[in-house]
Amino acid sequence: MQIRARLTIWFVIIVAIIQLGASMAIYWTANKHREKEFYEKMKASGISKTLMLMEFSDTKPERLRDLEELSTTFLPREEVLIYNYKNDIVYISDPKQRLSISHDRLDEIRIKKEIRFEQDSYELAGFMFTDRYNRLVVISAGIDTNGWENLEFLRGMLVLVYLLSLTVVSILAWIYSGGALRPIQQIMRQTDQLNVARISDRLPKPSSKDELGKLTLTINRLLDRIETAFQMQKQFVANASHELRTPLTAIKGQLEVVLMKTRTPEVYAQKLESLLADIRQLTTITNQLLLLAQADTAQTKEHFGQVRIDELLFNCQSSLLKWRPGVQILIIFDEALDTADDLSVQGNEELLSAVFYNLIENGIKYSYGKDIHVRVFKQDDSLCIRVEDQGIGIAPAALDKIFQPFFRAGNVADIQGNGLGLSLVERILVMHNGTLEVQSVLGSSSAFTVRLFT
Repeated sequence: MQIRARLTIWFVIIVAIIQLGASMAIYWTANKHREKEFYEKMKASGISKTLMLMEFSDTKPERLRDLEELSTTFLPREEVLIYNYKNDIVYISDPKQRLSISHDRLDEIRIKKEIRFEQDSYELAGFMFTDRYNRLVVISAGIDTNGWENLEFLRGMLVLVYLLSLTVVSILAWIYSGGALRPIQQIMRQTDQLNVARISDRLPKPSSKDELGKLTLTINRLLDRIETAFQMQKQFVANASHELRTPLTAIKGQLEVVLMKTRTPEVYAQKLESLLADIRQLTTITNQLLLLAQADTAQTKEHFGQVRIDELLFNCQSSLLKWRPGVQILIIFDEALDTADDLSVQGNEELLSAVFYNLIENGIKYSYGKDIHVRVFKQDDSLCIRVEDQGIGIAPAALDKIFQPFFRAGNVADIQGNGLGLSLVERILVMHNGTLEVQSVLGSSSAFTVRLFT
């Protein structure tokens, strides 16, 4: 069901409930007013008849009924009964009495002084009339024909107004909801026209600052992020293609040269070593691209577990010393770290290993084999791992770019690399809710501090 139809239905239902409650309240109030007014008329008629009886006590009942017809308080199908203290009828307005009043009812009137009750289709008012010599029970009854006719007319009018108003409200609600949703439909049409070929297009800036204006701005900000991600993806694919093409082209060229003529075993061995170096570079790039994809996948968090940071660092140290056996990698633990829990964090062991391997490997490459210091210490509720080198440092202008994929600073052009390491490190740490702080002095040293929350 469309929003327009739902809004119309809900609006009509709400109005219908409110109007039904109002109509019932009006009808109930009118009925209560009718009852009160009719009871007052019956009581006045009863008092009038009683006073007449007192005034003409010696007059025959037939003469009293003739006088009664001249009364101004005449009610439709009225009957008045007057009882003395012995429960004997001393006056009856109609000899063909249709009412039956029990002694219990008369006693109740004497106790409560005044009551209202119903019998068959009659409404009755019973009350005490006392003077110096008499204690009479007066019962005045009648059928409020005019009152019920007025109520019936009122009920018909309320039903008619109820149905007509719901019809009008339905039409107005449908028109109003359509007008309220028209700007949203316009936004939908404009958004639907956007595609990859027009990714830089945006929705027109809203003239108002209401919710629809905020929605338009939110969609435009989302489109900005999508365009940025799309451009980054295009740049990433282009850089990845270039980085993969370089070693493949080198391998292809060397193989073609070797196959041109027969060569000595020494030359073959030299070429094979060169090919092996290119294959290693290709493998490194491929592995880092796969790790980047893994770091961007939310399902990786399902494989989180307890990871011992000291074991990861020792494994990285062992692997890197096989590559550069002459380098000193010094791992220093703070004295406050005296239990296994102090050195454990929640994370993915493979990805965290890639973090420290890349940082230490970069330190080795860019410090030309000088000693690397890895310090592990506790700070507040986090475990910090600081990797320090004595290398060439990073220019201040390049510090905010080193985490971009395939970015390489100008002072590392002569050092083999692909610019993926730090980008991979940052994404892995973001996934682990960790942070990375960089401090560097150009031409002197660099320090990378990883902060993982325990």
